[in-house]
Amino acid sequence: MSTAYIWVALLSAGTFGIVTVLDKRLASYNMPSLVAFYMGVMISLVGYATVTIIITGIPEYLPTDRLLSAIASGLCWGGALAMMFWGYKLEEASRASAIIHTFPVFVAILAVLFLGETLGLSQWIAIFVVVSGAITISLWGASNGRIIRFNKGLPVLLGASLFTALALLTGKYALEELPLWFVYSLRNYGMATIFLFLWRPGAFRQLYIALTNKQTLIVLLLAEFILAPLAVMLNVAAINLGPVSLVSTVTATRPVFVFVYGSILSISAIRLLDEPLELKTLAVKLGAIIMIVAGIAALTLL
Repeated sequence: MSTAYIWVALLSAGTFGIVTVLDKRLASYNMPSLVAFYMGVMISLVGYATVTIIITGIPEYLPTDRLLSAIASGLCWGGALAMMFWGYKLEEASRASAIIHTFPVFVAILAVLFLGETLGLSQWIAIFVVVSGAITISLWGASNGRIIRFNKGLPVLLGASLFTALALLTGKYALEELPLWFVYSLRNYGMATIFLFLWRPGAFRQLYIALTNKQTLIVLLLAEFILAPLAVMLNVAAINLGPVSLVSTVTATRPVFVFVYGSILSISAIRLLDEPLELKTLAVKLGAIIMIVAGIAALTLL
């Protein structure tokens, strides 16, 4: 079997890592409010979904259960994305990304509860490792010198992880009979619907004013209109080239890229982010991220 999918999946994970740190910058610094940021993302989602529908068309055969599953998947993705951006405002990008990527644990548990699947001892051990890594990165390594610190964004980020798992399960069911790009369009429309419900008066005005700042405009265009769609396309290409379980494992390295990018962008010469750079904190975060990635790999492959 060709190993090209590995490199494509790694490129997707690395690109998503850049999107994560740029989104953190937008949500925490550039945008006047989180709702204004949501509106910017919503425009991108609707635009790409509409272009995709125009190019690929609407399939003639639309089983009701698969269609409803695709819509549910889009709404779950919207909930996951909204909570993820909220989490970025509450927590460092590297910690937030690591916690969100515990979603394979929720996938495994939901599959046991609702799909009749079973887990072996090695998979339960992998779940324990992932959970331990999430607890470690949530509670240890404060930037103010304390050894133990409470991650105030933990409930929000775990919510994003759970919604991601639900989105993947419902999306998988829909894709069994619906075309990939049609499901992609419904996913985008579903996410946009969630953001629309989060709209507040003056949100678009705030967005317009924010985009008069050149840096904000460039970062938003780069993150949500160029790199995010590119990362999704690379992920789709990787899935087409190789086994989905292996692709998922490789793309689960995203928190490592976020950790590296976030640390680089936090050095004094750049200072786009404010990730703590103390050696103790970096060591704790890197160790926890490695635990999470290794646990996910074991859970997926064993």
